[in-house]
Amino acid sequence: MKRNHTIFLLLAAALGLSLESCNKEMFNQQLYNEIITQQFPIDPIDDTHNWELSTRRSIVIKANANMENMEKVMVLSKNPLTSSDAQIMAEAEATTEGGLHTLLFAAPSSQTSFYAAVKTTDKQYAVVPFTTSNSQVSFEDKTTGTLTSDLDYYSFTYCFEENFPEPGDYDFNDCVMRMSVMPGTKKNQVKLIVTLAAAGAKRQIAAAVRLKGCNADDIESVEIEEGKAFDDGYPLTLRSIPDGSTFQRGRDEKQPVIRLFEDAMWCLIREQASDNGVLNRYYVNVSRAESETFKKADPVKRTYIINFKESSSAASMLQNILTDNLDPFIVTPYNNNYWETHTYQDRLAQVLYEYHDQTSIHITWALGVPSGTFRWPLEAKLIGSYKDGVLTGAYRKDGHSFGEWAAKKENSRDWFLYPTTSEVY
Repeated sequence: MKRNHTIFLLLAAALGLSLESCNKEMFNQQLYNEIITQQFPIDPIDDTHNWELSTRRSIVIKANANMENMEKVMVLSKNPLTSSDAQIMAEAEATTEGGLHTLLFAAPSSQTSFYAAVKTTDKQYAVVPFTTSNSQVSFEDKTTGTLTSDLDYYSFTYCFEENFPEPGDYDFNDCVMRMSVMPGTKKNQVKLIVTLAAAGAKRQIAAAVRLKGCNADDIESVEIEEGKAFDDGYPLTLRSIPDGSTFQRGRDEKQPVIRLFEDAMWCLIREQASDNGVLNRYYVNVSRAESETFKKADPVKRTYIINFKESSSAASMLQNILTDNLDPFIVTPYNNNYWETHTYQDRLAQVLYEYHDQTSIHITWALGVPSGTFRWPLEAKLIGSYKDGVLTGAYRKDGHSFGEWAAKKENSRDWFLYPTTSEVY
């Protein structure tokens, strides 16, 4: 992404920046808002938008499936007996016939129907449907069957623009990560699975995850199941997140932070630096064809085992860690400092670095999409545009478009399911 130097100079005036310092008292919020809003591809923008696509739900499951060797109750995205892509949205141990289990799960706001299941130790399933209007579900009218393999856990895709606090090109592919949460092998464990999928920016982008609603004092340790970090062997000095420890604390010493990587592009390409310490820079997994500029690479996955201390407060936090309770963010250099780019609802977090808040602008530089198969736009393809009643961009289907959702948050909440296939990866 090339920087627009005219916009940069205007923003420098709005932010009260010089090349040497950042004076918060000189910040011109009105001018800044005008510049950013004019560059955003939606007009008008819903000024009450929270840019959230998921909703936290709960269901009480009565495990009266009358099956031997019951092991778990589950909430599933689809019927696993008829759909090969059904995923686990929540689960709990269930070994007693007729027991009641309250399960919390994060789901797309546009999705209203789900499935409850009882699973046995030999992979037999009893399945019943339920909707968001149900508070409890039971298994009198179950269907049953056996699966030959385990189900995957439901994932979110997090897509970032690199240029915060400047305008982006709004392809939301500069750093793309998929994340899911699942129980660990012990009662005081949670596993966080992170897959780095794309790096559509040549600049260095670091990343970390804050565990919202948790206290760092309640975490014993964080281990990487694969044994090595994303950027193990990185040939340059760590600058964006200079502490290379996996488990860290935020500026307030209370917020638990999991460091992911220093350089998204390098983690996908893993080329060595030149003799003078320079890395070749590429756009990765944002183009159909490869060239000197664009490369393709396999996604890279790491599994973080979060070990909580055995205390009552830790136990309650353990139950509260859902995919929508993660705060993944990227870290990029700006004005002799480092700035964090979060999803809109966490935009003020400033977990590792402090800088001037942009509190009154209803535009986002990051999206949390409740889908593990979301297809991000190709490089320089807008995710969506809606001006003068005209829809364009990678997600432009009338009635199911990014632009209509951005213009009014109640509309087109399922836009991420309707890509223009020629404009996405």
